[in-house]
Amino acid sequence: MVDGCLDKPTVNKIIEAAVKLFSLKGLAGVSVKELAEAAGVNVALISYYFGGKEKLYSYIIEHQLMVMGKELETIHRKTQDPVEKIRLFVYTAVAIHKQNPHIDLLLYRELFSPTDCFEAIVKVEAERLHEFLDGCIRAAMASGKFRRDLDIHCATISLFSMIHFTFFTRCLPNTKLCAKEDQEEYYVEQALEIYFNGVMSPGAKRGARPS
Repeated sequence: MVDGCLDKPTVNKIIEAAVKLFSLKGLAGVSVKELAEAAGVNVALISYYFGGKEKLYSYIIEHQLMVMGKELETIHRKTQDPVEKIRLFVYTAVAIHKQNPHIDLLLYRELFSPTDCFEAIVKVEAERLHEFLDGCIRAAMASGKFRRDLDIHCATISLFSMIHFTFFTRCLPNTKLCAKEDQEEYYVEQALEIYFNGVMSPGAKRGARPS
């Protein structure tokens, strides 16, 4: 029922409160009463709009990950150049995480304390992202932009880990990557430079940061 009610203030209040609470306490640590109080709504409305706490949680996880999935489709349409696709993906990921600051803790909770959403949603989307990066690296190797002696699996995992390390550190209290404004952008720009230095073929152009 929720899909047709996203323009209702009550629904958005529930979603906003639930994202914060679930990211801080996980699914099991949050009660329906607590959700309702945080959203300032009647307890019955959570079941009415979402079908209960578990379905509300599933909706939030799926919605948060769906944003990145849509952006991957946009990146595919924007360029066929594999190195440019990687750059666009990295900076798009930074923008999405800045707009959705609670997505990091939600996903890390699923990794370490998986719910039913892990197999059904999180794992599927993680594999989709992995396949996207794997495809970019393979295409870059085939075109001669990346070294042909790369271990594709290691190159993909390294890139995936590099991107998400900056988001992970934001989940740790009193931890900063660097004493700069826009530290996420600064970090990924430096990290991409280091990564490309390791995988690029001699003389291959790296391209510029996407505007």
